Amino acid sequence: MRLDHVNIRTGDLDASTAFYRDIIGLKVGPRPGFSFGGAWLYQDGQAVVHLKCPAASNTEGAIEHVAFFTNAFDEVVAAIQARRLEHRVQKLPDGSLRQCFLKDPNGVLVEITGP
Repeated sequence: MRLDHVNIRTGDLDASTAFYRDIIGLKVGPRPGFSFGGAWLYQDGQAVVHLKCPAASNTEGAIEHVAFFTNAFDEVVAAIQARRLEHRVQKLPDGSLRQCFLKDPNGVLVEITGP
């Protein structure tokens, strides 16, 4: 498992995109066709910062979620289910990856992504 990206809520998509592009040095790149606004910013071909418009979020604060990638997606979901943790599984709009969302003991939304 590796850290995949951080998702940040923003009320000003243009200003946030400019900050991560112009100050941090990330590049704006492709993003799946979600039903809500946002931008994905890349470093070395990896989308490491996902910006998301706040109206589409169920969390409070600027950090919407933290995501981890695994090639053992089914095993991780099985471990979550064995512990009876509340979660939801879905696919990206293009069907390329699966996602599992759950909260850590501190209430932080965690995304596990895998093939």
